[in-house]
This record gives sequence, structure tokens and C-alpha cells, in this order.
Amino acid sequence: MKKTIYLLINILLIVLIQDIKAQSFSFTSLGPSFVQFPYIPDSIQTIIHRAIVSNNSSSILNFRFARIINNLPSAWETQMCYDLCYAPFVDTISLPSDLPYSIQPNHQDTMFYIDFSCTGQGLGTGVVKMYNTDNPNQYLLDTFQVQIGNVGIKPISSGVFGYDLSQNYPNPFNPTTNIDFSIPISETVSLKVYNQLGREVATLVNEKLSAGKYRITFNGNHLSSGIYYYTIQTSGNSGNTGNIFTDTKKMILIK
Repeated sequence: MKKTIYLLINILLIVLIQDIKAQSFSFTSLGPSFVQFPYIPDSIQTIIHRAIVSNNSSSILNFRFARIINNLPSAWETQMCYDLCYAPFVDTISLPSDLPYSIQPNHQDTMFYIDFSCTGQGLGTGVVKMYNTDNPNQYLLDTFQVQIGNVGIKPISSGVFGYDLSQNYPNPFNPTTNIDFSIPISETVSLKVYNQLGREVATLVNEKLSAGKYRITFNGNHLSSGIYYYTIQTSGNSGNTGNIFTDTKKMILIK
């Protein structure tokens, strides 16, 4: 009996040690993992997703990236880059015939990115695994998504007299909801969605708009059930920060 308990304790310690080692590095999206953009006919829209790589250990980390899911609409492509960009058909970088990447202890960088070349409308998903080449069982996954078209900004009226961010409707929602907002002058508008931890999960608007009232339909199909917050911020009139408008409201996704 004592031998059995001793063996179980040893196994638990090994699992814990391996788990601790697995946390010695991180691979996280820089910015939202899901972004939406209006469809521009007869064009190729290139969207770049960047990620942060951190080595939190006291040893040099050797690693590679493997694209394990590449679910794209017809005529779309993705390519992975880390210092250099590789062809869209390459699923592992650096190439297996080359030396792996390395990062010094307690350092981080933002050299990794995956770009989506989007021809036409649709939703594209890429899942990338970063793994330790000295111990491939230690790895992290990150998901990158791009939606072009289908969900866009719809002007409602041009006659507005002030700023406003309306409560989304329906609320709770599954999986889509409408968000209305108004701006009285022409300026750059940012409308973003955050989770309860304050991490940005979607950029709905990030462009210059004319004065007016607008409606955007947000699709939360890529998110899990929970409470989210959407925040609007404007650029102000001619760079005058005193005229910046910002507001935040809560919405609930139930699946």
C-alpha cells in the first residue's frame, strides 16, 4: 500500500513539474483574435494578425510554429511569418530542415504574424501551435479569425445632434446583436468588444466616418457564453482631445 501511494505521489510530482515547464513560455495574440472588415469588391484584402512570444524561463527556448487548422473560404490564403515570410502552403516554420527559432531567457518579441489574403466575403480561421522543439509535448495554441463582409456598418440617418452609444438589441443575444451609435461630426471611430478580463476580442469599427447614425451587426459565434463589454471612442474634432467621446455598455451572449 505504501509503495502504491509513493508511486502515485511521484507520478503527480512529475505531472506538476511538466505542467510548470509548459508554462515557461507564452504565445498570445497581440490584439483581438477575431476581426471584421467591410467587403471591398474587386480587391484582395490583406489582414495581419500578430502575436507575442515570451520566454519566462532561465534557459534559451528553441521552438517552431505549426499551422494545424487553415479553414478558409475559396480563394483565400494565409501565410506565417517570423522574421521571414513563408509560402502559403508551408505549415511549419522554421522549415524542419532549418534550425529552430530561439529566444533568450526572460525575453519576448512580436516577430510572429499570420496574414490573411482575402478575396471575397467569408470567415477564415487559422489555428497555430507554438511548440518547444526540445520537448514537443510542451506547446501552446492560438486562434486567429478574420471575417470579411456580411457583418458591416449600415448608415441609418445623417441628421444627428450629438454623440450616442445605444444598448445592443437583442440582449441577451445568440449569436448576433445590433449596436447603434451616432456621431455629430466627421471623425475616426473605434468600436471594440472586450471580455470580462478586459481582453479585446473583436474590432467592429476602426475607420473615419461621416456625421450620422450607424448600425453594426455583431456576430458572437466565435465566442463562448458570458458577459462582454463594447466600447466606442472617437478621435475628436481636428485632434482636439477635449471633444473625444467614449462610452461602454454591457451585453450578454447566451448559447
